[in-house]
Amino acid sequence: MPSVQSSDALSVFGFFLTLVGLLGTFFYIHLAEWYRDVLALETKWEVNKSGDDQDKKAARKECQYEAAQMASWSTLVTSIVVTVFIMLVAALSIHLWCTAPEKSDVWIYIGVAGFGFLAAYLSMTTSLLLFGYRKARKVYSLVTYPVEGKRKQR
Repeated sequence: MPSVQSSDALSVFGFFLTLVGLLGTFFYIHLAEWYRDVLALETKWEVNKSGDDQDKKAARKECQYEAAQMASWSTLVTSIVVTVFIMLVAALSIHLWCTAPEKSDVWIYIGVAGFGFLAAYLSMTTSLLLFGYRKARKVYSLVTYPVEGKRKQR
């Protein structure tokens, strides 16, 4: 790799941070909405799980469809793709930092901010996915097998 001037490297870092910022923002909005929808579905099921009027029956049927969507793998696949991209950008940034012949005084701030972002991103994504999928699978199980005695053995 040819040598990179400090100003060029800082420009590339700025570009990388812009990409990660845009993608991370849109992804977190999606992930937070998914988690909120899982919590709302659990509440909707609890409110409508018993009763014979048409509205409650319709709500239970909606819960069955929504539970299948919430427990699907699409959110996990999206999370993996976004995380791989962010890790690729992080690896390129570290490589650029290590190979730059001259280091600017601001690089330490970029490094601290970058590692802080990675720590926050990975912990938040892991937490939302773990708690969200655990709750989504629980709701899916309740909605699919609402009577405890009829629950399939797994």
